[in-house]
Amino acid sequence: MNLIKNNPGFIIGLIGFLIVLLLPSAEGLNPEAQKTLALFVLMGTWWATEAVPVAITALVPLALFPLFGISSIEETAAPYANKIIYLFLGGFLIATAIQKWNLHKRIALFVLQYAGSSGRTMIGGFMLSAALISMWVMNTSTTIMLLPIGLAVVSVVKDTVKDLTEDEADNFQLALLLGIAYGATIGGMSTLIGTGPNGILAAFMEDNYGLQIGFSDWMKVGVPLSFTMLPLSWIILTRFVFPISFKTSIETRDLLDEMKKEIGPFQGP
Repeated sequence: MNLIKNNPGFIIGLIGFLIVLLLPSAEGLNPEAQKTLALFVLMGTWWATEAVPVAITALVPLALFPLFGISSIEETAAPYANKIIYLFLGGFLIATAIQKWNLHKRIALFVLQYAGSSGRTMIGGFMLSAALISMWVMNTSTTIMLLPIGLAVVSVVKDTVKDLTEDEADNFQLALLLGIAYGATIGGMSTLIGTGPNGILAAFMEDNYGLQIGFSDWMKVGVPLSFTMLPLSWIILTRFVFPISFKTSIETRDLLDEMKKEIGPFQGP
């Protein structure tokens, strides 16, 4: 009852499922296709409203596809064990380890240490950090991990850079946050695990055309493309879209050094 009361998406999904299921079949639409469409409405609604935990919703086909005769349990379960799923799982495990041991903070602050003293180069440092991490971790996870660090740096810059105008501060904040997102997206193109569509495309090409795209094969194309787009995006973002020209102060560097010291030295589990 609490689930229904707190999130009407649960009932809305069931109602949508029943409506599609009980409607007269459209011409050329076989019963199995109509049942699949009904389940698509159910799962889509539950995912969109988070009426049911997203992981549980993802398991609905395991129970209902065989029940409605859409496919056998063997056929339904096979995609859950696809090698691409395990590739993504490995990426998620790496992301968890990186976050637990603050490796993302170490990388970002290390790059910033050598990024120079201008606001533009600081943004470039964040974009490079995001791209490097996103090569091995989902780009969305990378963005989420780096955003708090980016916001902390924005706060440090606003507090320590003298004569920083409001427009420059706004430009720096917008460019930095967008730079993290763009850097993660661009870096995510470099490898098969950098972003979900990469692995999905590789699986699609193998299943439908017999074309196997290996990890190194993807990198031969993805890495040069990513590291060509990265500096171009940085230039466009910081020179034309959000022009930035200020220099950081000694106080800025000192506070960044303090942030690095707070993480502490490398240590084992």
